Amino acid sequence: MPDTHPTARRILRAILPPPQTPKHREDRLKALAGAFQTLALGAVGVGFLTPMITDYTALNPTHVLLSCLLSLIFEGISLTLLAYIPYDSGDDAVSPKGDNNG
Repeated sequence: MPDTHPTARRILRAILPPPQTPKHREDRLKALAGAFQTLALGAVGVGFLTPMITDYTALNPTHVLLSCLLSLIFEGISLTLLAYIPYDSGDDAVSPKGDNNG
């Protein structure tokens, strides 16, 4: 069957990203997990550490509880994303001694 739209096919191939490999998916999941971990640290810093450093009377227990809950949610999302990364137990695994020579 002849290709009726070779120009459109070339344009789409230039615009669309290449097919994802498992390494691409792993890198993207790790990047998203890192972003959520940063958000979790930011929630703790803004809600708990900053009021504690600046003025102890500004430390509201409800505010602290909400910031810690928010950070736990973000960290849970991060760990969930990391759980989707497949880890193989192939020959390139680290030996129990800690070196990679086997």
